[in-house]
Amino acid sequence: MVITMQGSSSIAANTTVDNVLTGQRYERSPFAAAVGNLYATGSATGLKCELNIGGVSVTPPTLVNIQNRAPVVPDDILVQGWEVYEGRLLQLTVVNSTAGALTFFWRVDLLEATVQG
Repeated sequence: MVITMQGSSSIAANTTVDNVLTGQRYERSPFAAAVGNLYATGSATGLKCELNIGGVSVTPPTLVNIQNRAPVVPDDILVQGWEVYEGRLLQLTVVNSTAGALTFFWRVDLLEATVQG
């Protein structure tokens, strides 16, 4: 099973949004084990994002592509193949370092993994 969350967030000038996934149905992984992919784009230069899973950084703060549209699969992949376990918090932090509000477009795919033991 694949779960997709997708949206856009307005990031005010010179601010940080701690988690754009807050309030999403699958903000916490529903699977015992899953593999995830993160896609991201921005409306203009100046956005950086960082993905943390259960408090562990998956990416360093990373510049976002300037496409001014929803992410296209597979063109706008930021990081792929990361692992997440059931109940772990997915935290996608976004920083706007400019003097104007920018739009951050994001997509997260979670693919249920088969656990063999």
